[in-house]
Amino acid sequence: MIKEVMKAKTEREAIVEILVFVLVVLISTFILRFTWNNSLSKHITVLKPINSFFDALFLSISFRILGGI
Repeated sequence: MIKEVMKAKTEREAIVEILVFVLVVLISTFILRFTWNNSLSKHITVLKPINSFFDALFLSISFRILGGI
C-alpha cells in the first residue's frame, strides 16, 4: 500500500489509494468475521467467536500485515 501511495503522481491519486486500502480492510473485516464465526469457531474448538467489530478489524489488519498487504 505504501508503494502505491509513493508512486502516486498527484495528491488525488494518493488519496484514492488510501481510500481503496481502507475499503479493502473493511470488506475483509466483514468477510473475516462471517467466516470466523460461521466456520472456524464451529469446527475448531479452541477458537472462540468474534463478538465485536474492533476484534475483527484488528484481526483483519494483522492478517493483512502478515500477508504483506
